[in-house]
Amino acid sequence: MPHAPPQPGPGARLLEIETNTRQRLGEAQRMQWFGDVAGLQESLRHIADKKQQAGRLRAQAGRGEDGVAALG
Repeated sequence: MPHAPPQPGPGARLLEIETNTRQRLGEAQRMQWFGDVAGLQESLRHIADKKQQAGRLRAQAGRGEDGVAALG
């Protein structure tokens, strides 16, 4: 039985979503779809927030709960 292809990690998926959103934003700007431009710009702001959250969570995961680096 064939295996399913590996799923990208959360960071890779977020980057894929950001890239797609930027492409859609470019098209919306070229076509002067101003409502779509505003919505896509808002989406990019939310994506940036999620990327910052993910970075903070990765940093916390590398430390113990008391902020001391985890022993490897």
